[in-house]
Amino acid sequence: MALDIGAELRTAREAKGLSLGTLAQRIRVQPRMLAAIELNDLSLLPPRPFGRGFVKAYAEEVDLDPEYTVHNFFSQFPARPVPNPSTARREIAETLLNPPSNWVGLGAATTILVLVVAAAVILGRRNETPPVSNAVGTTGSASTAAQTPAAAPESAAPVEPARTVPSVPVAPLRFAFDVSRPCWVTAVSDGQRAVYRIVYPGDPQVLNAQREITIRFGDAGAVTWSINGRAGTPLGGNGTIRDLRITPENAATLR
Repeated sequence: MALDIGAELRTAREAKGLSLGTLAQRIRVQPRMLAAIELNDLSLLPPRPFGRGFVKAYAEEVDLDPEYTVHNFFSQFPARPVPNPSTARREIAETLLNPPSNWVGLGAATTILVLVVAAAVILGRRNETPPVSNAVGTTGSASTAAQTPAAAPESAAPVEPARTVPSVPVAPLRFAFDVSRPCWVTAVSDGQRAVYRIVYPGDPQVLNAQREITIRFGDAGAVTWSINGRAGTPLGGNGTIRDLRITPENAATLR
């Protein structure tokens, strides 16, 4: 059976009647780090030994065996290979000789910006009205040049009708929610991450999408929500994790 040490820690915290905010104040670890531990999200934790220290402090505060909990928590994830020293030195040298592609991209972007500015300056100069020359030619006089009639203006070019800018379609999905206490939320709208943090009371969120919204609440009992202005029913009990998938097809019937 796969381990879920984050869930065990959350259960122990709730059994002691502690909120994430209270626990964060007691062990002096940011609430988002504690939420990441409960979700077994190693990507948000700092490198060891700091990450191990956070898990150990959490376990001690909720009366779990700290060493056992730390060992089992990190054993959930595949071990990272230790690089060979000679290989690491060779990779560093190659990096110095061949800069990463994002450096090249930065240089290319800078070059493009310079070219755009230069082109704008050149076009601006071309559009300026040239000054009338007062110089006298070697075989003519200044008065002759001044009396030369100006060329008749060409007929004005036809004015194109103004183009109508197409209106942006209104998103068929509008999901709004608020929380009554701190709640960890992850949400994706049309494939783009929209929320990935702890949402606090008084910070209402609105998600818009054309095709799909997927969202996870770490404490369903703290959430009030609506879809396209229609209020939804309670999502679950206190501390319950709830996942929602919202599409134009089920938006009108989702409860």
